Amino acid sequence: MQSVSVTFPSARGVELSGTIDLPDTPPVAYAIFGHCFTCTRQVPAASRVCKTLAAHGIACLRFDFSELGFTSNVEELLAAAAWLATEHEAPQLLLGHSLGGAAALRAAEQIDSVRAVATLAAPYDVSHSVLRFGDRVRDAETEGCVTVTLAGRDIEITREFLADLAAHGPETYLPELSKPVLLLHSPDDQTVDIGNAERIYRELSHPKSLISLDGADHLFTRAQSAQRAGRLIAEWATPYLDPSYVPPEVNDDRVHSRMTVGSRHGTVVDTAGGTLFSDRDKAAGGRGQGHSPISLLMAGLAAATTQAIRAAAEDMPLIDAHVTITHASRNIFERKVKLIGDLSEPQRRTLLNAAISPFQIMLPGIKILDVPA
Repeated sequence: MQSVSVTFPSARGVELSGTIDLPDTPPVAYAIFGHCFTCTRQVPAASRVCKTLAAHGIACLRFDFSELGFTSNVEELLAAAAWLATEHEAPQLLLGHSLGGAAALRAAEQIDSVRAVATLAAPYDVSHSVLRFGDRVRDAETEGCVTVTLAGRDIEITREFLADLAAHGPETYLPELSKPVLLLHSPDDQTVDIGNAERIYRELSHPKSLISLDGADHLFTRAQSAQRAGRLIAEWATPYLDPSYVPPEVNDDRVHSRMTVGSRHGTVVDTAGGTLFSDRDKAAGGRGQGHSPISLLMAGLAAATTQAIRAAAEDMPLIDAHVTITHASRNIFERKVKLIGDLSEPQRRTLLNAAISPFQIMLPGIKILDVPA
């Protein structure tokens, strides 16, 4: 996976800073993530969810909102979608955390390419949820502007900001949202209680889903909660996406490999049994982020040996077969086989002979030296 820093203009001409988390393979689709109130794109809920999506093949743009404002947040999500469509690919998945989740729900119907929406700990009434952040927030309505400390940061709350929030009643746009929605919320959330998700759910049309993430806090900082959310989103969204990249056809007689993004020697290998990630060892100039080609070959030799023994032992009292393959030099490998069971000496010879035959046919250039177990 590779994280790339980007900038793009908002509709108001402000330069926005963002990060695109890219998968090792060509992206199946692109997503956009809107962060929470007073947060940045670097908070765990944003960075960990987006990186988890990238691990599932979905590229994700997370960016910093330029100001505190619901309308501006929605506008900047639209600007991000337009920029992605021009520079990369139109987004199919829209995500948001807390107030960013509410903004995603508001923006989704205005982005034609978006096929699904997912929120984390989103509030139902954005105006009411912000008022709960501090005792002095309400004073902005009478004083015009107040400074409050939220999550250790001094934030200026203006009368205009509160009026902007109040202008967006969820009952006016949630029933009109025609796209699939996934709501992720924790019953342990002490900042935005799970009742908000229940109210959003009631306003939405189907298809819609609500998943309760037990143990997660509002900021998704507890162990693995953000990664779990990312995995749930990826699995849920996949049926709704129109994949822009389809891996080449593979079968038992064909595999396909390609270079990974952001790695000198990283390789993705598609096989009939699934996708493998390969890399060189650090001593060989790689990053060690995957199986080395030699280890894959040795794994194949060990598996083939075990399977050949098992096939030949159909009527024998074989309990287990332990196979160790060692790379001795260049094309020479040592193999140690330990047979477990009440086997006669002729039976042992039969099983060891059966283990040799596959390689004489499949890999005639490779030498296998059998050593005592």
